[in-house]
Amino acid sequence: MKMKSVAAAIASLGLVAAVSTPAHALEVLDGWELETTTGSTDNIGRLNLVSGTATVEQEVDGTGNVFVGAAFAESGTIYSISYTEENVVGAGDTGAPQLLHTMLTISFFDVVGEVTALNATGGFEYTFTSGTFNISAAGGGTATGSIIGIGGNAASTDIVGGINGDSTILATILSTTDIFNIYDSGGVLLNAGFASGAYLFEAVTNNNLTDLLGTGACTFDAQATCLTFSVASAGDAYIVQVPEPATLGLIGLGLLGMGFAARKRKA
Repeated sequence: MKMKSVAAAIASLGLVAAVSTPAHALEVLDGWELETTTGSTDNIGRLNLVSGTATVEQEVDGTGNVFVGAAFAESGTIYSISYTEENVVGAGDTGAPQLLHTMLTISFFDVVGEVTALNATGGFEYTFTSGTFNISAAGGGTATGSIIGIGGNAASTDIVGGINGDSTILATILSTTDIFNIYDSGGVLLNAGFASGAYLFEAVTNNNLTDLLGTGACTFDAQATCLTFSVASAGDAYIVQVPEPATLGLIGLGLLGMGFAARKRKA
């Protein structure tokens, strides 16, 4: 199989790299707290994401190669059972992982996007255009939102198990059920700020091709040909705040308004 055909699958995973830095100007929220039905964990610098798996459909041309404008679709799940404690301003927190009070399951579906550029190495760059994700906590508590953008690249670097590439996603948290609350380091509840677009969920992932499942018509376009892959991933997740000057640039992605009505956490 040609390298571009193999690398094509990596273009789609929207979620991970053990110590990674968000690739844009959004401000990482320091020392935040997660509260769910079964308890709470505070002083979180970032969530550690593990054991991710996804199924990816990548459109290719008649020679089995990816091309600029080629579409992809994916769905999958990734987990978090630990976090890195806050100790550095921004995304550079270091130290041994600490256990969360719960296990988080992050599921994403109906994720679509397209290839935006080919790289000289044989990989390519891509962008996410839409998708849905859900975070559920063991024992109860969920958050649901939409993937609003950002993408990544796939390099042709050979590693054990296949090819690796990286992705960054930004997502809204539009609603929660049961107890699923996020507070800043001062104890201010941020749920309303998530709903307004003032805060976003960000996942930075490293993705590893594990298996080629087949070739055939794309489920999203019966006239197109897709390679279908399994992808494994792991990485980090952050809570980020949208700076006021950046707000206008995100309106086109569906973030309408920046005001948020935060309320103090009850004692």
